[in-house]
Order: sequence, then C-alpha cells, then structure tokens
Amino acid sequence: MQFNTFVTSSEDLQACAQATNLNEVLIEPSLLAVQGTLGKEQALSLAQEAKQKSLRPVLVWDALMTEHVMARALTALASWPLDTFAAIRVIDVGAAFWLREHYPSLPIQLLVEAGSHNIYALQGWIELLQPTLERLILSIELPEAKLIEYCQTLPVQCELLGAGRIQLFYSPRALLTLPLEAEDDDAVPLRALGASEISNHRPFAFQQSKHGTLMFLDKDQFILDRLGGLKEAGLHTLRIDLRHLSDTPHAASSIASLCDKIVTQPEDLRKSWERPTRAPFFRSNNTTAQFKKLRTGTNVHRDQSCLGKVIATENKNIMIIQTFQGFDPQTPNLITLPNGEDIPLQQPVRLRDLQAAPIAHCQPEEFVILDWQKKVCVGTLLRHTSDND
Repeated sequence: MQFNTFVTSSEDLQACAQATNLNEVLIEPSLLAVQGTLGKEQALSLAQEAKQKSLRPVLVWDALMTEHVMARALTALASWPLDTFAAIRVIDVGAAFWLREHYPSLPIQLLVEAGSHNIYALQGWIELLQPTLERLILSIELPEAKLIEYCQTLPVQCELLGAGRIQLFYSPRALLTLPLEAEDDDAVPLRALGASEISNHRPFAFQQSKHGTLMFLDKDQFILDRLGGLKEAGLHTLRIDLRHLSDTPHAASSIASLCDKIVTQPEDLRKSWERPTRAPFFRSNNTTAQFKKLRTGTNVHRDQSCLGKVIATENKNIMIIQTFQGFDPQTPNLITLPNGEDIPLQQPVRLRDLQAAPIAHCQPEEFVILDWQKKVCVGTLLRHTSDND
C-alpha cells in the first residue's frame, strides 16, 4: 500500500521524497481543480521536479464545469504538455472521455466518492473507461467490509482517504458571494465559517473558488490506525490530505514524519492529530443497520383476515380505523402491530362513526372509531382470526 498527498511547493516535494511509502503527488492547477491555486507554469514545474525526485505527478481535474467553462478550459489545455503528468484525476465523465480521445495513453483516475457506492456501478465505470482507467477513488461512506470486498474484486487500483477533511458537499455555484470570474486565475479562494440556527455551536468550514463552493465537516476522517484489513485486501493507495493543516504556500509540511509513524507507531497517531477525528462509516454503517427495523411486519397479513388499518390514535382515548371490508363489532379479535407482533383485541368492541354515534355494522372504505388500546400505533392492522388459524 502506497501513500499520496497534495503538493503546492518545492518544499512539499522535498518532504514527500523523504516520506516512507509515498510514491505519488497530487498537483492542483487553478484552471481545473476546485481547491487549486497553481498557475500553469507552477503546475508543470512541480511535475517535472517530482519526476526528478522519483515521485509520480498526478494532475487533479476535479471541477464540475458548464459547457462554456469547459470549452475555455480545453482551449487553455491545448498549450499544456499533459504527458508531463503520469496520470490525470477526473470527476467529470465528459472530461474522462475527452482525455481518452486526445490522450489515449494517459492513465485516468476516476473520482467516484460522491455517488457510486455499489459494486455494479463501479464495474460499469471500469467497462466504460477501459483500458485507460487506472484507478477508482472510493467513498469514505463505505464500511470497511465493503472496501475490503471492492479491493479484492475490482480489476483496477483502489484509493481511499485515510486522513483529511470530510467534504459534506460541493456545488459548482458561488454560494458565499457573487460568482468569481472563471478567467481570473489570480482570484483568491474565499473561506468562511457557517452554522445553522439549530446547531450554531458547531460551525462548518466553507471554501469558495471560481469553480464553486465546498463545505466541510468540523471533524476529520482518520483511519491511519486501522489499516490492517485494507492492507491485506490490497488497497493500492491511501490518500493523506494535509492542506487544511499546513501553512500557505505549502500543503504537505509534515508528511514525512506522518508517513513514518503510520508504518512504525500507528497506535499513537490519533492523539497527535491537530483536529477532532472520526470515521463515521468505516467500522459499520449505522444507517443501514436500521433498515431491518424499518421493514413493516404487516404485509403478510393483508389478506381476507384483515378488516382495516389504524390511521390515527389519540392516546388513551380512541383509534381511527380505515376499513377494508364490512364487519360488525363481534368480528375483530386481533391486532397486528407494524413490527409483526400480534395482540388480542380488547373486548367488547365498541364500533362508532366519526360523530361518535354507535353503529352495528360498517362498510368497506369507511372511517370508524374504536376504543384506544395500549401499544397500538399508526399502521396497526385490525384482523379477525378463527380458532383454526
């Protein structure tokens, strides 16, 4: 398993060259990258210098572009010797197809962090972009078991964020101010903190560039002390993002010492990380763990024994039934809760209309009132069962 990180200066490259197992660097030009600050000459110079230090330079093209902006970017790229880079990282499939057509020998790394979480979607991207697709950058929303499965199953390299800011969303629109001019390469990215009225004690970081607006969680993704399973499964690359922790103009000031500790002292890394950390999906996806509880247990009882369904209750007073068939007060004798639990219906049954007047028989598709019963909630079924059922 190798490491990679973002670089913005010669000092970053020097630190990367000294880092254990770090063989690749990510270069972000402002023309193509959402958080990019490098001009053309700076990006190309860093790529050349990276090669001299036996590092693999990868160009980052992660901005979502309108047709107008894309056309302007492609015009500018015509003067770029893109073969200076060892690979190009893209998020836009249109950009990937353009690269495959104009630079068929240049490997593509596809960012699928924001939407492709199942194996079939990932295999679809591989089939679509082969043979130029080199790597898939997987989502941190996948639990460890799925990541291990994908690393073992997919026929391309897999990459994952090991430490860095957790991006909550990216919009290609300017949300902090009026849009910055796309042709202004000297535009300074805007940074701000924002919080909702409900959770104003927990501000989130915003960053806006000419390519749009990003929002980040106030805690960092961190799994540097939990890499054993991924390493055994064959994870190719672990990304370490220090841009928010490094002083401008550098993006990887402490990468060498960090990589050394990942190899020699991983158990101590979390304590020394500068910001609060978490890995919300890595161990288990607590969202999917609730799916079983959300499944209704009443579907199997929607048959001739089902007389109606509870559509509203008033605690310790009444419950309102939508009837599915006609019946009299002596017919219902059982209720089935949404979780599938059966409970005897309390007797005697007092059947009333919505004006609370007693009735001796109700018709299908009517609304009737019954006395409230403990544990009953909306979705509960009113049923009749015989002794032979």
